[in-house]
Amino acid sequence: MRRVYIPKRVGNKKRPLGIPTGDSKLVQEVARIILERIYEPIFSGNSHGFRPARSCHTALEQIRHHWAGIKWFIEFDIEGFFNNMDHEIMVKLLEKRIDDKRFIKLVKGMLKAGYLEDWTYHPTYSGTPQGGIVSPILSNIYLHELDILIKQLEKEFTKGKGRKMNSEYIYLARQKRYTRQKIDQTGKRPELIAGLKSLDRIQKTLPSSDQHDPDYKRLRYCRYADDFILGVIGTKDEAREIMEKVKDFLDSKLNLQTASDKTGISSGREGTQFLSYNIFMYSADKVMRVKVKGRYTKRRTISNRVALKVPEGKAQHFCQRYGYGDWQTNKPTHRPILNQSSDLEIISTYNAELRGLANYYCLANDVKVKLSKLEYLCNYSLFYTLAARHNTKKYKILSKLKRGNEYIHRYDVKGEQREIKVFRLKHIDRNPIIWNVDEEPNTLCLISLRSELVKRLNREICEYCGRNGLPLESHHVRKVKDLKNRPNLKKWEEVMIARNRKTLIICSECHDLLHAGKLPDSRYSGQV
Repeated sequence: MRRVYIPKRVGNKKRPLGIPTGDSKLVQEVARIILERIYEPIFSGNSHGFRPARSCHTALEQIRHHWAGIKWFIEFDIEGFFNNMDHEIMVKLLEKRIDDKRFIKLVKGMLKAGYLEDWTYHPTYSGTPQGGIVSPILSNIYLHELDILIKQLEKEFTKGKGRKMNSEYIYLARQKRYTRQKIDQTGKRPELIAGLKSLDRIQKTLPSSDQHDPDYKRLRYCRYADDFILGVIGTKDEAREIMEKVKDFLDSKLNLQTASDKTGISSGREGTQFLSYNIFMYSADKVMRVKVKGRYTKRRTISNRVALKVPEGKAQHFCQRYGYGDWQTNKPTHRPILNQSSDLEIISTYNAELRGLANYYCLANDVKVKLSKLEYLCNYSLFYTLAARHNTKKYKILSKLKRGNEYIHRYDVKGEQREIKVFRLKHIDRNPIIWNVDEEPNTLCLISLRSELVKRLNREICEYCGRNGLPLESHHVRKVKDLKNRPNLKKWEEVMIARNRKTLIICSECHDLLHAGKLPDSRYSGQV
């Protein structure tokens, strides 16, 4: 197994990624299938990472629907979980349910296989490599002990069937009932109607139940791989006590340490961040007209509910990353690096980028508000890029694509007309009935169809230097993602990443310079 380093999402740190050999992948896949058949039936319903039919969205759905009324969030962060899993503890956990010594020995060999870095072998004394096929299931087996502990804490902590009613709220409800009876007897006198409205207005400012009832306690838990949070309905001291119990268990039983700067308690109103979502509790003034005992009245509908929101700065960072334009001045710009791509490729590239972000944050209450500016910059950057490619004006591109309320590009495939829509936020399905998390991803955009490749060759234009009339050749890479992980990208690598293609049609002169490592970064200069 060789090791590479990929940058982390936040900060300048890098994450070690282990890449097994072909034979190792085959053996690990067989081991993964066996372990999944043994452990999947016993895994907790609160665990969502690396499991069939589960994803980040199923974890967030669970929080949104079952965490109402949470007072305190407890957030945990395990330091270097995949690198610090204790091999002896891992083997003991496997031996609890597996009697086959040969299989245990095989898994133990995988854990201690070591890795190759800069052609130097390094043994592994702890952890399992991120990138290994068997690593995800092993991490869930390791943290299943944590799931069992939390389930036991939940049983011990849970108390009461419901909160006690708020005495002041009940008093006002009785006063309202008495006033209504008086109205029925004496008629709708103005002073009685005004008194009833006043009582109703005061009552709606109060919670119907005692929010600090000591006889009502709940503990909620959700885990995705090594990221997990707890929700507590109780006092802050009780939340702190639970946090210390979990930290002690991780330290003493699983030999794992928590990051002190990322582990702590926050109030429900303040909220926390989990799986790149901001999660907090909120109430609203929304009321609904209902019929109670033959009489129409109004009832509050949103109180201490879970809100999921897009983190601040996420859209701006995404805009800067893909170069859609200036976020501060709200001015979109075209992407010259895509000028040599076809219209279909350009639209598919922009669609894939915006759709990926929008679909991930589809559960957020404010997804359309937070991403509306990004949508504008993305779509108009697309229109400017198409205009630059055809050497025309933006309004001509808009009039060509406009089809009612949509922007649609039509193209022919073997005489059959097809079309592709420009992705917009209104196309998001915010509440899908079924999360198709195990559905095979559509990777057609990553593969050059032969017809598309032939068209690119027949254009007789080098996709790097822009010259025409020269003999053309096709440069191939194994995977586009291999390019993305390289530091200090060269210009031709940026071109392939922007095109999202494993092929680059370039002239023979550029191709020779590329393989010689002498291809200049200046494009369209005529000096290649």
